[in-house]
Amino acid sequence: IGLLTNKEEGNNPDAEEILKGNDFLDEVITYNTARLREPGYLRELLKRLRSLRIDLLVYFSISKSTRQRLIRDWLFFRLAGCRELIGFKLPRPVKNYMDNGIKIPVFPQEVDRLMSLLAPLGIDATNIDFRLPIKDKDGETVDTLWNQYNMKDKNPVIAICPGAKFPVKRWHVARFAEIALILQKQFDATIVLVGGSSEKTAGEEIMERAENLVVNLVGKTTYMGSAEVIRRCNILVSNDCGPVHLAAAVGTPVVGIYSSRDVYGAWHPWGNNHSVLRNDSVPCRVCFKTECKTMDCINGITVEQVVKACQRYL
Repeated sequence: IGLLTNKEEGNNPDAEEILKGNDFLDEVITYNTARLREPGYLRELLKRLRSLRIDLLVYFSISKSTRQRLIRDWLFFRLAGCRELIGFKLPRPVKNYMDNGIKIPVFPQEVDRLMSLLAPLGIDATNIDFRLPIKDKDGETVDTLWNQYNMKDKNPVIAICPGAKFPVKRWHVARFAEIALILQKQFDATIVLVGGSSEKTAGEEIMERAENLVVNLVGKTTYMGSAEVIRRCNILVSNDCGPVHLAAAVGTPVVGIYSSRDVYGAWHPWGNNHSVLRNDSVPCRVCFKTECKTMDCINGITVEQVVKACQRYL
């Protein structure tokens, strides 16, 4: 089994980085999205794929696929010599829910949507074991951090991730600091900040606002190291970002603070033991913007709502 995936510039981890060491995969082939318009680069990629003599290609389409994109990619993989192709379907809403009298279409969670594409193979993918390849080295690093900050016997431990790829998905840092102080006071909780290097400024601001009473692990672990940190926590409080899905994969409940920029349901954490807070009463919901001057949707989520959601798990 091989994986073909793109590699892009930036701070976000690539699928190759996340899946390296997973014993399900024999090979990971990466391509540079920015270079696909170069005829020579595209020819070499086609040549490489043809050399593999692929019997079956399962196409995991992105959530915002268009019919034109599906046709283009279907033709590409036919040219690459793939004998059988499955998965070329557009996402569809599965039901509706009402928010203040407004009918909101609910889309299947991405994991469920993508796994449903395996149905033609007779595969029932309702019970999923993510088996994240957390290396021993990552576990040892987290052990060291746990000992360094005297967290071995602490309970509860609550992880907070204040970052997100797009500004429109970032709840105010001051509110995260307020959450940290409230949970610390109410439950004698140990608060741990997680995230990558792009969240360092937010982590430092929370530290300052929370009077240095939180443990700041932002940028101190690998991506899989963050998964191990989150695995050891009682809950994760986070914006809509990668650590939400790491938490779901390692079985840690999520209190998710979501903007309404995207369709409802698709990017919620997988599973039923999570609380997603989202304000769909705004008329501009599902705008797909990356930035917003007012951010009325996510700013409409209050500290009190988040604390109440956290109490369910503590």
